[in-house]
Amino acid sequence: MLTRLLTVLVLLGLSCTAELHAQPMTRNVLKGTCEKLVVAGKDVSPTCGESIVNTVQGRRTSFDFTSSDGTTVSFSGTGMPQDRQEEVGVDALQPVSAVILSVKATDGGITRDTLMTVGSCRFPQAGPGRSTVACAADTQRGRFEGTFTTTSEAAGK
Repeated sequence: MLTRLLTVLVLLGLSCTAELHAQPMTRNVLKGTCEKLVVAGKDVSPTCGESIVNTVQGRRTSFDFTSSDGTTVSFSGTGMPQDRQEEVGVDALQPVSAVILSVKATDGGITRDTLMTVGSCRFPQAGPGRSTVACAADTQRGRFEGTFTTTSEAAGK
């Protein structure tokens, strides 16, 4: 019985992995200004990078914020349709179910922790030619936040 259960779990895992690999990944690098980066409750905004990465693969989507010390905070959700939130002054809300924390060690190795969470990335209204992504999530390791504003090159012309 145990062997049969383990076999089913292995096959289920392989089928999920095959499905994930079969789906193409879209990766967009957005340039602009990082306004806020909080890692496990600690404000590290001065170290935040000048770009964020938006990745979409299958049903998952993430927004990745980086700091100058090599730390990356990924706010990841199922890619469910964004909910319009006009009554609270927010254009849309993207649910976040995990924060993936990647920390670069002094020896060059990278440690990754996947933290389950309930959170969201929202897209508040910004000025013409600008867009903002504001993510926040509470985890067992503390609060994670990231706010980033992009500026369209066409807006300055």
